[in-house]
Amino acid sequence: MGRTPRAAAAALIRERAPSILPRVVANAAAGDASEQDILELERRLATFLERRIPPWVEALEADDTERGDAIARMLRTDDAAAEHIPPVVLLGTIAIGYRVIEVEIREKAHAYGYSPDELWAEVALFRRAVLDMRRGAADSGRVA
Repeated sequence: MGRTPRAAAAALIRERAPSILPRVVANAAAGDASEQDILELERRLATFLERRIPPWVEALEADDTERGDAIARMLRTDDAAAEHIPPVVLLGTIAIGYRVIEVEIREKAHAYGYSPDELWAEVALFRRAVLDMRRGAADSGRVA
């Protein structure tokens, strides 16, 4: 295929985003709240994810020299969303997103020329880089 596992993982997620987004929103918004509250939360989460997915995919796909800056841009999207979504819901939504992405990778990786483990390894490495950057920003008291 000529592309790296990193680029293949990003392409898979970019192409599957229309399927991934509603599943993440539905799982993240499920709960004991009123139907109106759930609908409002679903709307806010969908808006957040529609803004987050493009910079997330760009950061995943970025080469090592550009990745730090790309992650920082993505984290600013998260910070802006925190005004409208409680942090625990935001982080839970992101965790759910990774689970849904893993399912997609496990089901579709071979169509992108790699094994599911190769593509998931790229996402797992990226996820650790994001967590490290988020922790570093929190430890220094600054926004990423």
